[in-house]
Amino acid sequence: MPFKLSHYLFSPRMELIERQEKINFFGGKENFSIIHISDIHLWYSTRILKKIKAIIFSNNPDLIFLTGDYYDIPKGAYNFREFLCDISQAYTIIFIKGNHDTIYGTKISNLLLGIQNCFSVENELFIYKSKQGNTYNITSWRNKQNLPNNKTETNIVLIHNPEKINTKELTNIQLILAGHLHGGQFIFFKTKKNSNFPGCLLYKHCVDRKQILNTTIVVSKGLGDTFPFRLNCSREIVKIIIE
Repeated sequence: MPFKLSHYLFSPRMELIERQEKINFFGGKENFSIIHISDIHLWYSTRILKKIKAIIFSNNPDLIFLTGDYYDIPKGAYNFREFLCDISQAYTIIFIKGNHDTIYGTKISNLLLGIQNCFSVENELFIYKSKQGNTYNITSWRNKQNLPNNKTETNIVLIHNPEKINTKELTNIQLILAGHLHGGQFIFFKTKKNSNFPGCLLYKHCVDRKQILNTTIVVSKGLGDTFPFRLNCSREIVKIIIE
């Protein structure tokens, strides 16, 4: 993406885009869609939640995956719980917490728990079978040791900070979804390896997508920021189509 000064973003009304990624696990014989949402960083306003809801319903995904940092203040946590209660009436939500989600203690972070059709996989394994009969095992990075080693099934791992990925432990994981890095928030250009510069100088996974052997890593740039300074780096929801 070339540098464009017109893409300078500084306000809660930053541009919001839908990014699409296609992953071929089954030679075109699967038709399974995921909405990946990360790093909303809610304060008081619920404007962004209304936009997210509209995008979710327009895409009608099979599953929604959330990879952390949903709020920056307790009021945001309450607003996000209301959002989860609403969306989970129509869609299955699978999530992990980010570092911001635990900053106010368990009383606030536990607001995300106990919601019907909304599943935390921090320490659990969620098993989903697609309409085509394929099995997906979904968990967090910290719980990956409980993933089955079955070549006919697909293992998906959620991690908030992709910099914590140990590439030596990817042999049993086909897809990793992450957030946290916000694309670096300032993107001057894409490198030859498609990394976001200059964020990639600090973070090796400051990239939209990368392949490490048989593992695909998809990193969301997020939907919000604690400090809302962005340059050439749009807020985004990621739609992943598995084929």
